[in-house]
Amino acid sequence: MSKTKKILIAEDSLVLGDVIRFNLQRLGFEVTLARNGNDAFRAVASEHFDVLVTDFEMPGMDGEELCRAVRTDLGLQDIRIVMCSAKGLELDRDELKSRLRIEEILFKPFSIRDLATLLKELVLSPPSNPSQMALTS
Repeated sequence: MSKTKKILIAEDSLVLGDVIRFNLQRLGFEVTLARNGNDAFRAVASEHFDVLVTDFEMPGMDGEELCRAVRTDLGLQDIRIVMCSAKGLELDRDELKSRLRIEEILFKPFSIRDLATLLKELVLSPPSNPSQMALTS
């Protein structure tokens, strides 16, 4: 990666958040960790991030509310979003991905290596959604 890519992790689990941050920093990403959706929203509102990785279920603003607020309230169409959730059987994955323009939804437990591979692919590739590309110009 030529320019350091900035990733915001919104994860209320202390251990998981720290493990993700540690591993992504080792790969050369600049990582900010927010422990709830409200803090993540404030971070995205005040600073540019290339990717938002958010948990689905968090105190305050949950992951779905965070994604909706990022897309509509802040109007950020260029940030790539990955959601993580323990609710694999309860979520309508395709509907969420389409409605909130989420790149991928990973179900817990997931491999940190798989997350890192996905993030490297996302920061090196242009948005796949043509309407998203038009909105970012």
